[in-house]
This record gives sequence, C-alpha cells and structure tokens, in this order.
Amino acid sequence: MTLSIPWCSLKLRLAITAALLMGASVAITVVHAVREAQGRAKQSVLESNLGVGQIAAGLSARVVEHEKALSAAAHDWPAGQAMSDAGAGAFLAHQTVLRAMFDRVLLLDDRALPGAVGHAPMVSPPVRDFGAADKLDVIVSVPVAAGGPRAWTLAGTLSLRSGNFLTDAGREETLGEARLQTIVADQQGRVLAHADPASLLTRIDDDPRLRQSVARWRSQGSPLEPAPWTEQDDGYFVAMAAVPGTDWVVFRVAPAEALFGHASRSILRVILFGAVSGLVGAMAIFGVTAWFLQPMSRLKQRALRALDPKQPAHEGWPESAGEIGELSRVLRHVSEQLAASRLEMAQALRRMQAVLDHAPTGIAFTIDGRFALASREFERILGYGRGELIGKSWKRLLSSTPNPLRESARAAFREDFGVEPEMELRCRDGSLRWVSLQGAVVQGRDSSQHKIWIVADATNARRERECLQWSADHDPLTDLVNRREFEHQLRKLVDDRRSRSSACALFIDLDHFKQVNDHAGHAAGDVMLTRVAQALRQCVRGEDVVARLGGDEFAVLLRGCALQQAVQIAEQIRAEVQAHGQLDGVPLGVTASIGVVEIDNSHATLSAVLEKADQACYAAKHAGRNAVRTIAGAPLPAPTQRVAA
Repeated sequence: MTLSIPWCSLKLRLAITAALLMGASVAITVVHAVREAQGRAKQSVLESNLGVGQIAAGLSARVVEHEKALSAAAHDWPAGQAMSDAGAGAFLAHQTVLRAMFDRVLLLDDRALPGAVGHAPMVSPPVRDFGAADKLDVIVSVPVAAGGPRAWTLAGTLSLRSGNFLTDAGREETLGEARLQTIVADQQGRVLAHADPASLLTRIDDDPRLRQSVARWRSQGSPLEPAPWTEQDDGYFVAMAAVPGTDWVVFRVAPAEALFGHASRSILRVILFGAVSGLVGAMAIFGVTAWFLQPMSRLKQRALRALDPKQPAHEGWPESAGEIGELSRVLRHVSEQLAASRLEMAQALRRMQAVLDHAPTGIAFTIDGRFALASREFERILGYGRGELIGKSWKRLLSSTPNPLRESARAAFREDFGVEPEMELRCRDGSLRWVSLQGAVVQGRDSSQHKIWIVADATNARRERECLQWSADHDPLTDLVNRREFEHQLRKLVDDRRSRSSACALFIDLDHFKQVNDHAGHAAGDVMLTRVAQALRQCVRGEDVVARLGGDEFAVLLRGCALQQAVQIAEQIRAEVQAHGQLDGVPLGVTASIGVVEIDNSHATLSAVLEKADQACYAAKHAGRNAVRTIAGAPLPAPTQRVAA
C-alpha cells in the first residue's frame, strides 16, 4: 500500500507547526541578540570616535617636536652675527638632526615665507612652488636672532608626497573587515594627507563620503575644536578632530556595512540554523506523531469499510487507549446502529416492493435521484424488465428537449410541494412516451432526498384531447379551420396594434353552388367543396389562414400582404375555382365572388372588419358574380385581368 500524506494530515500539520515555532523562536531570539549587540557596537564606535582623537594628538605632538628641534637649532646661531651665504651654509651643514626630521632645512628671509611672520614657531599653508615646482610642502619655521636689518627664519619642509609623519597619517588601516581611511585637511578644506596621492590639495568638500559632515562643520564656522566627534551619514561613520597648534583637521571614514557586516551575516546564519533546526524538529515530531497515530490510520480504514453492507458491524475496530480508543468505540457503536438501520430499511423495502408488485398503477421511489423501488406497472409503461431501473438515475428517463414543467417541478420540491405535470419520458428503447406524472417529497425539505413518483400512461388521453381540440377548430369536411378559429385569428391580428403590419382578408362566396346540391346531390356538393378547399391552399402561403366559414362561404387571412398583392391572390383564387367548377367533365357553373379587405388602423374591432368584408363580397356579387372587388367596389387595378372560364 502506498503511503499518502495529504496536506490536511494531522501529523503533517503538527510537524509544520512545530517547525515554524522552533525556527521562529530560534530566529527571533538570536536576531534580537544580534541586533542588540549591533546597537551596542554602533554606540561603541560612536564613543571611540574611530581613534581620530589619538591621531590628532599624535600629529600635534609631532609638530611640537619638530618645532622644538628647529627652535633648539635656531638658538645655536651666534647672537648678533649677520646672515651670510657662507655662514648660513656652515650653519646648515651641522644640522644633522634637522635633516633627518625634515625633507629639507633652509634659512629663509621672512619675506620668502607664505603667510604672516611672527616671533613664535609656525606651520605654513601647503605650497606647491617653494623650492621645487614638482613638490607639495608644508613648512615649519622658527625665527633666527641674526644681526642686520632683515629678519631670518629657520625652516624645515615636510613634503606631502614623501614619507614623514604627515603622510604616514593618511595611510589606510584595517579594523576587522573594515578599511579605515584617514584624511588630514587644513581649515580651508585642502587635503594634506591622503592614501591616494592624486587627492592631495583637492577639496575635502568634494569627497562624497564626507560631504554632509563637512557641510555641517562649515555651517558652524569651521571651528578647530580638538575634542573629537563622530556621526553616521549615508552608510559611513565619519569622525573629526582638530590638530592643536595647527589649522589642521583629521577626518576618519569607515563604511558601516564593513563594521557591522558580520552581524548581518550572523543573522542570516541564525535564520538558516533556525530553519534547519525547525526542519529537523519537524521530521522528528512527524515521526513520533506518526508512531502514536498508527491506530488512527487503522481506524480510518475500518470506518471506510463500515459503508460496506457485507462487513460485520462489530468486527475489525482497533483497540487503543486514550482519545483514539474512545473514538474507535464511538464509531463502532455508530456502525452497529447503521447496520441495524440498513437491515430495517431492507426489510421495509421488501415489504413495500411486495405491495408495489400488485399496484395497478406505476409507482416508484427515488433516493438522491436514483431508483430504489419501482412497481411492475411503472417498468411496463417504460419498457423495462424486472428490477432494471433499480440503482439507475432518474435523469435517464428525461428527454433532452427543454421542458418548463421540469423546472417547475424542481422549484416545487424545494418548497415541499407535490407536482402533477404531464411530460414525455424516455422508454428503454429510446422512444418517448407521454405520461401523467405525480411527484412529492417524502421527507425533509431537501430536493435531493426521498421522492415518490406515480406514473400513468397518458398517450391515449393526450391523443383524444388533441383530436377534440383539432375538431373544435377545423371543418371536418375540408380540414380547413372553421369560423370560430378564423375569427379568433382575425381578432388577434386586429387587437395587436403594436405589431400590426400590412394584412388583408379575402371573403369568398361560391356562385351557383345551390344548383349543384339540387341537381347533382349533396355528395357532389361535398366533392366540390373539397376541391375548392384544395385550390385555396394551393394559392396561398403556408403561414396564411384558410377557413370554411360554413356552407359555400370561405375566407383567407393574409398576414404581411399589401392590398395590391391580395387582389392578385384573390384573382388567382377566382380563376382556380372557375377551373374546378365541373364534375366528371360536366360543367357545373360554380364560380367565386371575392371581396378583399385591407386591415388597417381604421378597423378597430373584429366587427368592423367583418362588416367591410360583407360589403366587398356584396359588391362582387352585384358586379355579375365571378368577380373580385375591394371595399369601395371599384374595378380591379389595370395590371390584373379576369381569367375567363
């Protein structure tokens, strides 16, 4: 047997729920912890200021160290000795310490130095063309007490491109996975130290990582505040601090993602771990649940077999403790009750079948649309053998032709009412038979429950009704409609003013017909009337109404026919009657006088049409018989000519 685990399985739902709960609890707990650690790390970064304060203090100390070295050397110049090229050369030749500290050591006229000259050590702005055009230098200088009218300064240059403490400050550092970038700029925003030499002397404002922080610093007046501060902008941590004793500012930049990327990856690892843990836990719970619910599977199989009448009601139920055992006992009790009810129903059906077998009418019971019982008369009417209908659907007896009675029956069943329609049922050989059908719901208000049907063969009764109906509307001699039906059709046409179109009526009175009855007998007269009826049918369309009003009077109702066309049809009828006015080759002289009436809005009632018709027919009689006249008695239109006998 193949193991099938539907999505609605209790085991699967328990396993999925446990997996989700386990995974969610692990993920939520660890993500919360990681988020908290990440927040603390961020606060720690903000408080540490990325070490920018230490770097600024270190640069300040180095600048002071260089200034002190220059000051000590400047004191070695003999007091009051005038400056000369030979003296200056000899003095500088002995400054071994200064040459190690600076890229170059110079004695300069104060006028050669950029910026203002004072009596204290100073650091100049960066220059591009001092000493060598291809170098970028910062000059540290102290005054020299030389004699003479001019002031002199002992200066040391720090190249922005060579290795010194300033260029060393601009090197990149790594902190874990983060790369920390240090940039030194002056108060005017010129870059003095950078890992990329091409960025030297560019504007610090142009660095996209520092743009917002520098803009806020500018908005505050570009203060040279030694106290460091840090902020986070656009995914970067930016720390700033001024270098005391100079107009320099140190910036440190670190990407936030690099600093905390390990935390994000930790969250992903935690989520993955939670998912795997949940899956493993779900599989374990599924296995344990499946083990404990094994009796439930056996109970399910046994419950399905309870529908089999051959299965003993008290056998095969699994024994178990707890809720499953209690459920098993309840289902066994229900199965026993079902078996008892089934037995009682079978006995009742056998007794009822015995009664039905002797019923003189067709009776059947359906349950949920299928035959449960059928009398022999019911089966005989529809051509079925003994018991052939049992278990078959009631729908197989219904014809495919839409029947409004069927829909009314369904509506009646829904309301607990019975129905008594007359409808066609399909016999076993496929033929259709009219039956009188009575049906009612036996119990409940559900149309799909038990119903009783009583059927009687209505073929002969329906045929008799149709014959009676036909006889009431037709003339038995000519098979034409009679006066009553003709007037009924004519009244409908007159009363229906909304859809009235052109229509005409022909009233025909046979000439000299009485002589036929008097001289040739009534049998000959009946033959003549039959021939006239055939002639009328041949001259009109299938949708036109042809009637015998009585005796030798006939009428034709032409729908959708104009007066001109009606006169032509009347003339054709007159000629046909004249041609048939003989019997066995002996002329009898029978002709027709025809009055034509156009039915228009002036004819408000049936009486008005009949009156006009009598007048038109009277006009034809007075025109010499064998003629066609309209209501005005005028001669026929020019195109129409009387056909001679």
